[in-house]
Amino acid sequence: MFGVHIAGTSYRRGSRTIIHDDLVISGVGPKKFKLKDLKAATGNFNKKNELGRGGFGIVFKGTLGGQLVAVKRIKNDTPKGMENLIAEVTTIGSLHHKNIVELIGWCYERNELLLVYEYMHNRSLDTLLYNDEGNLSKETYDIKISWYKRYNILCGVAQALDYLHNECLRRISVLHRDIKASNIMLDFEFNARLGDFGLARMFKLSEKTHHSTKEIAGTPGYMAPEIFLTGKTTTETDVFAFGVLALVLTSGKRTGIRWENEYVDNIIDWVWKLYSSESITSAIDLKLKGNCDEKQANCMLLLGLACCHPNPTMRPSIRYVLQVLIGEASLPSVPIEKPAFVWPAPSPSFTSNDSCGGGMLSTMSSLSGR
Repeated sequence: MFGVHIAGTSYRRGSRTIIHDDLVISGVGPKKFKLKDLKAATGNFNKKNELGRGGFGIVFKGTLGGQLVAVKRIKNDTPKGMENLIAEVTTIGSLHHKNIVELIGWCYERNELLLVYEYMHNRSLDTLLYNDEGNLSKETYDIKISWYKRYNILCGVAQALDYLHNECLRRISVLHRDIKASNIMLDFEFNARLGDFGLARMFKLSEKTHHSTKEIAGTPGYMAPEIFLTGKTTTETDVFAFGVLALVLTSGKRTGIRWENEYVDNIIDWVWKLYSSESITSAIDLKLKGNCDEKQANCMLLLGLACCHPNPTMRPSIRYVLQVLIGEASLPSVPIEKPAFVWPAPSPSFTSNDSCGGGMLSTMSSLSGR
């Protein structure tokens, strides 16, 4: 069932055959496309069709069979690029959820690594939230990034993560490892779709060992402190990144906040300081100008801080987070002062297995796929 294992594999010779065999063995559903068809679909990767750039490649708008698609062109033909392509195809190709971007197909030909996704009409969350391209009027921006949409986006991401951690496959958990605003895609109705599974890994459930990977992965600003110490990622590090996303969505700010005196504060410390001074609502995006549910916003900020607890055993599980967001559970307690990072992490204070992280997983392989 899980036929891909690429740790230590060299792709320098016969890589096209190895990639093809790995993806065929994995038994995933995405279609294999021809390079000439993807070139035609994107106008030969015309810069005018460029949708965005990321750490692993450039995404282009295209048309295949009358259907709009997004084509990711992996940066280069390297072992790491191929590893990310296989990771994405074998992981996302086996997942089916309304809040996860659908992978339509892939291509590896003439040293070109390409992935084809369903097209997201409203691009990525960061493009909309920060309006970097400056192509939205104030009126359009206010409508497109209303409080109602922000809250629904966060709920959608929580549902996607709950599916990955707990439901996608029997006794298998998927770590996304790169939750951030630029990896949250928005469909025609502004529903959140979690994308970019190039760093994702699958792990088998176990009661004895902690779930982890060996290589450092993630995006600065969204990475939990223990990653830098241990180099390992877990469901708790996914939850930490989700917490940062909650703060970003509610405040409309980036993960690093630069003040007039050039002092840079990270968003977690900034919100925690406001919470300590009993003024956490000051973190709510001023662009909303009161057009939001302040109780919900307060909840999202506190939930974000709970998820960003420096010590992983003290973070709520994503299942519990989702229950809080939909009103089925109460907010976890958040210390008034930000706790210090301690390692080894202290034992959890939670009494319910569902309320905190700490579900145990053991590594199946450095990369597995269905």
